[in-house]
Amino acid sequence: MSVRGKFRRHRNQQTLSSVAKETAISLPADSPILAIFKSAAVKLNDRQDRHERLVKLSRDITIESKRIIFLLHSAITKETCEKAVSEAIIRLQKLAKGPIKSIGLELENIPNYLHWRAVTPGFQEYVEARTLCSLMQTQNIITFKETQDEFIYKIEDETNNKERSVVTMLTQNDYMLGIADLTGELMRRAINSIASGDSEECFSCCQNVRDLYTSYLGVTGGSRELGRKLATTRRNVEKVECAVYALRVRGGEAPPALLARPTSPHAWDAASAHSDDEGFF
Repeated sequence: MSVRGKFRRHRNQQTLSSVAKETAISLPADSPILAIFKSAAVKLNDRQDRHERLVKLSRDITIESKRIIFLLHSAITKETCEKAVSEAIIRLQKLAKGPIKSIGLELENIPNYLHWRAVTPGFQEYVEARTLCSLMQTQNIITFKETQDEFIYKIEDETNNKERSVVTMLTQNDYMLGIADLTGELMRRAINSIASGDSEECFSCCQNVRDLYTSYLGVTGGSRELGRKLATTRRNVEKVECAVYALRVRGGEAPPALLARPTSPHAWDAASAHSDDEGFF
């Protein structure tokens, strides 16, 4: 058979896509099969639009939470710490009543697991900022239940003038991942406290990082992200312990005024070849 005959044979054969196209064209407008596919298309489009809105809300939460953390780190003296904590609480409340509430409304009648990947970065960053603020305010880390209670809202229904409760679901995994990121902020706060001459704050941050790391060692069956952040937590413990060791040793040999010069975050970062960035999204 010649080559021209082969091409003519393949040209006459119908492909699966051409058969499907002809079948779809031949279907009447009121076909139940066509109605099923149209309904599925509408649901998929709605889900994609909701996902994009949730990603934007999560990004807004992440940006504002990072700014709040920077605000808390900028406080050095006791007076500035109190002022920074007060401002941070107000901004955290705005986040809870703004984007976080909007997430709860978006997922009010939707299974949360369908859009978990869209909102988890924002929730983790919020938990990191909220727990750091709580630790600076009361010397205690806000619990998971207390954080979840802040995400319960009363919405008045305009149709029947009744109130309904809307809950923005915070998973335990997001809370634990946010606490794991908190160890990095405590490490930075410990280093900054040495530079400002507040040795007690450095010792307190060191003990908190140790306690958190020890608690996480008892967690089994965690997520893959938690395992990756646990390695970063271990490096944070090493850096804080190095800082406390240098402070203890040099504190007995040199005046407190000289302690601020050689100790800087870059000196301890050079001891580890890994990055301190806790984010994976």
